[in-house]
Amino acid sequence: MEQGSRRPLEGKVVLITGASRGIGAAAARRLAQSGASVVINYLKSRDQALEVLKTVENEHSSGMVWQADVTDRGQVERMAKAIAENFGAVDILINNAFFPFEIAPMLQLSWKGLEEALTKELAALHHCVQVFVPGMIEKKHGKIIVVSTRLAQQPLPRMGAYASAKAALEVMANTLALELGPSGVAVNVVTPAFTLTDASTVMPEGFKEKVRMSRPLQKHLYPEDIAGTIAFLASDESAMLTGTHILITGGSHLQL
Repeated sequence: MEQGSRRPLEGKVVLITGASRGIGAAAARRLAQSGASVVINYLKSRDQALEVLKTVENEHSSGMVWQADVTDRGQVERMAKAIAENFGAVDILINNAFFPFEIAPMLQLSWKGLEEALTKELAALHHCVQVFVPGMIEKKHGKIIVVSTRLAQQPLPRMGAYASAKAALEVMANTLALELGPSGVAVNVVTPAFTLTDASTVMPEGFKEKVRMSRPLQKHLYPEDIAGTIAFLASDESAMLTGTHILITGGSHLQL
């Protein structure tokens, strides 16, 4: 890139929840390439978050790391204060934080497990929206990008807690799109299929290969593939998109 050329997200402040690894980390670097100032939220993995910050700075963008449990309203408010002091109001919120969940058939799934999955997914978006969206409304412009999962439409056995929580999250995003559109705030959902991340390393190689071959493109999905779509939704190129769900599946959603 020629020095002095303007990058599409220059001057924008992006908050990515759960950005110390995986899709969040890839999105941080991709948005930094577009010139955004990137806030890397993390819960436990500080060292990894700092490594992500280095990749942001290597792209000649500014950034910061901040530890916060986004299911806790008080911690989100403290994060917002720190962001405002360093960068100003958040322009783009990427709701990406991952929460561990109980894996079990629905008949054996505990109510606590289902309740926790639902509560954490919805609380994270709820708190961040209520804390950061007023600043977007004041500017009459903003973007919320919700990272979901294909399981919300095509569940798998034993994954009911996660699938149910993400399905509810998508309905919440749709409602926000209706309510916030008149204020200039767009809300969209990114829905990836099985993606190779640190969390997926526990899956058998045979399963990964079976998934790859089930896709018309016959390729694995990587965090960088999701990050490209997030960058598109964050940019002005997607100005007329809200309430949209973008499937990133390599075509597997076309299969029976």
